[in-house]
Amino acid sequence: MTKYTSPVSELFKEIMQKIKSGELVERAKEMQMQPEKIEPIVLYCDDDCELNESMIFTPSEFKDWLDEGEFACANCEHECSASNLVVRCANCDADIEYLNLGHLSVILGDTCPECAGRWGITELQQIHIHGSWSEAWYIYDWTEERMPIQAVSRKGRSDYWEAIVHFCTAEEFISIYRDRNIRASRTGLFKKPAVCLTEATRPNWDEIKTRHGEYGFVFRKRDIIAINGAPAIYLPQSVLDNLETEGECIPELLKPYVNKITVPRLHGKTRHDFLHEREWRVPKSISFDGTHGVRPYAVIFPKERPMLPDENLILGAAREFHQLTDDEN
Repeated sequence: MTKYTSPVSELFKEIMQKIKSGELVERAKEMQMQPEKIEPIVLYCDDDCELNESMIFTPSEFKDWLDEGEFACANCEHECSASNLVVRCANCDADIEYLNLGHLSVILGDTCPECAGRWGITELQQIHIHGSWSEAWYIYDWTEERMPIQAVSRKGRSDYWEAIVHFCTAEEFISIYRDRNIRASRTGLFKKPAVCLTEATRPNWDEIKTRHGEYGFVFRKRDIIAINGAPAIYLPQSVLDNLETEGECIPELLKPYVNKITVPRLHGKTRHDFLHEREWRVPKSISFDGTHGVRPYAVIFPKERPMLPDENLILGAAREFHQLTDDEN
C-alpha cells in the first residue's frame, strides 16, 4: 500500500480497512468495466456576449485549459462560466464549492475543507475535477497496491533480474490492454512473426524507452519460457555465409529468434546493432487470458496524462496488474 507521512486518521483507518477487504478494489474494477457516464463540460460567456459561442471539453481537457490561466472570453473579456462541471473531494466524495473559474484554478489540488474540518487532514491533494485524469490518478495512487521490483530482482546484481518487458507507446498500451493481447509482428532476419521483449534492467531503460515507448507490460521469465520465449539469437554474416556454402539452413523453429549481428558502435546507428536491447522473443502473440495465456507480472507507465481517447484504460491495466515499483513497502 502507499505509505503516508501524516498520522493515520479515523478516515484512513476506515478507508484502509475497505481496501484490505477488497471493497474499494472491486468497486474500482467494476467502475472500470462499467465507467460512470461523464457529461462534457461546456464553457461559455454569460455576459450577453455577441460572440455567443461555447467550447466543449472532457474533464481532463478542461483541467488542461484551466491550467493555462486564461479565464476570460476572447470576445468581451468577461470571465467565462462552465456547465456540467463537478468538483469533488476524491476521498470523501463531497462536492466542493468555488466562486469562479479563477478561484477554482487556485483550489484544485488543495485539501478538502470537509476532511480538514472533520478529520484534521491537511496534507493531501484531494480536490479534483470529477472525471479527470488527475482525479483518476489520485484515486489509483492511494487505493492500489504496487508490485515490488525486489520480488523479481537478484540480490547483488544490478545487471540481471527475473523479468522481461514489452515496451510500447501509450496508444499501443491502450490497444494491447483493450484486446488483452500483444500481437506478434514480423521481425528479425527472416521476418517471422514474434513478440519482442527486453531483459534490460531498470537502470538501463532510457534508450529503449526512447526507441519503443515509455509504457510496458512486465512478465516473469518463467512464464515467457513456458510459451517458447527465449533470448534472440545473434549470428554474424560469416556464419550465415558458411551455412549457405555448406548447404545447411537454419531450422524453421529457430527463424523467429535469429538476428544478424554487426560490430557494435558506441555512437551513431548501425542497422543490425540491437545488442544493447538484450532482446527476447516469443514466436507468437501473447494473450493475457485462456489456458495458454500469460498474465503480466506488472505494468510500467508515467504519471503524466497521455492525452488520448480511452486513456483511463491505462489506470485500468494498473489496477488489474499493478504498477512496478522500487518501494518495498
